[in-house]
Amino acid sequence: MKNNIILIAIVTILSLAIIITVILISTSGKENDESESIPVISLTEESDPPDIPNESDIEPSSPTEEPPAMTTPDTSVVSVPTEEPTDEPQPSAGAAEVVALAHTLLGVEFAEGGDTPAGFDNSGFIYYVLRENGYITCPRGVSQQAEMGTRLEYDELLVGDLVFFYNESGTGAGFGGIYIGSGKMIACLMPGTVVKEVDITTEYYRNNFYQGVSLSG
Repeated sequence: MKNNIILIAIVTILSLAIIITVILISTSGKENDESESIPVISLTEESDPPDIPNESDIEPSSPTEEPPAMTTPDTSVVSVPTEEPTDEPQPSAGAAEVVALAHTLLGVEFAEGGDTPAGFDNSGFIYYVLRENGYITCPRGVSQQAEMGTRLEYDELLVGDLVFFYNESGTGAGFGGIYIGSGKMIACLMPGTVVKEVDITTEYYRNNFYQGVSLSG
């Protein structure tokens, strides 16, 4: 009986010892786990701050495009430039009529001895235009026509004047026309041509200028 009590006591003590050992082991394991999960914060070193972009690195958002402002149409009056007056004076009524008739005959063909709109030679054209405008004493030949009015120099020519050029020998008037201004005359010059405007500002006409004739005085 006494041996049984001793045996029970020994078993009980061993059981308690095992239980205590298990409890101690499990407790120490939990403490190790908690120590590993909790980060250690250093109190002596500051952690690096997060990278903050500079303001220059931040791309501003593009502003929304505003619609163009409505503009009021310009209703101001725009001045239209007027034609600059030429240096040549306005022709007289008689001179203007001479030039107007000469213009209506542009394109009429040259005809030897002709002095009608059916065909003209050089002096016949001048003869017809002048007689139709009241100059009934106008002679038929070029040399006589060149002497029928007041003599003019090249720079004195006015609209409606007659203009003549030297003949081949350079001794008198060989052909002529009606001056219409701006350095041009209307004339019917030679066979194979027609009544047309002729530029008399070229070197040939300047060098061969004979004289102008004013019919107004």
